Amino acid sequence: MRITVIGGTGHIGSFLVPSLVRSGHRVTVISRGLRSPYALDHPGHVEAWEQVERVTCDRETTEADGADGANGANGSFGTLVADTQPDAVVDLTCFTLDQARHLASHLDGQHLVHTGSVWAYGRSTTVPTTEATPKRPFGEYGIAKAALEDYWLREQDRVPATVIHPGHISGPGWPAINPAGNLDADVLRHLRADGTCLLPDDGMGLLQHVHAADVAALHHHALEQPEVARGEAFNAVATSSLTLRGYAELLAEHFGHQARLEFLPWQEWEQAVGPENAVLTHDHVSRSPHHSMAKARNLLGFVPRHSIEATVIEAAQWQADHGDQG
Repeated sequence: MRITVIGGTGHIGSFLVPSLVRSGHRVTVISRGLRSPYALDHPGHVEAWEQVERVTCDRETTEADGADGANGANGSFGTLVADTQPDAVVDLTCFTLDQARHLASHLDGQHLVHTGSVWAYGRSTTVPTTEATPKRPFGEYGIAKAALEDYWLREQDRVPATVIHPGHISGPGWPAINPAGNLDADVLRHLRADGTCLLPDDGMGLLQHVHAADVAALHHHALEQPEVARGEAFNAVATSSLTLRGYAELLAEHFGHQARLEFLPWQEWEQAVGPENAVLTHDHVSRSPHHSMAKARNLLGFVPRHSIEATVIEAAQWQADHGDQG
């Protein structure tokens, strides 16, 4: 099968593209060409990338060039995708309805696998949250991802589509969301140094990480079972969630310490960590995700290979080994 991957050098694509090549597919990657893929130290990845056709393109610029006012239908990006003559397309970088409509107008029946987000669900009512749960998204990103699922699966019939909703994508190559629910590198530094961690409230907010390799594998499963995957949405998360305090204890132990946790009421904690970190933490703990992977298992035979514990430890260790730089 000839597969075109849009945005294929990021977290997901770095694992998906080599996997597709090893399975015998012909793969074209469209990206801005600004960075190399992650995980090139994994066995076979360098050799796989040597077989990939690379197309350098700035998506936003080429979606807009030649636009006629009808959602950029005359922009050259869609034509570029169609010219790769794909049997299937994986879109890892679609964030707006205009982008989706533009791409759809240039496809003609190919299977599209679109990457969404569990933030499309909003706050959970019953957990684990399944794909059948009514969505109540909030925030610009979550609302946009819910609208994109509606568009691909319910509002258009030109392109048979599948939507994959990842959780907190983690793994080697970039900083993961830490036990305080943000990206403050000091959180991991303190856990490594002496096991200390300052958490909001009682530290019972939830995070549901997922290894990028598992997100990639679910995309792969959907591509190779189109008769089952078309018209469906699937969660892509680890099979369990971690509380903030449990996550902190796990990493403290990994780095050889007994956890020494301190808790502050939200307002005091926000003052201690600063507004930028607090906003990101609030975005995560206000959702406290715990989503089900039963549908992917039952329909596609997919079960994540990485536990949430192994995923966050690998990510934290990579960050430690690389001087907390992403």
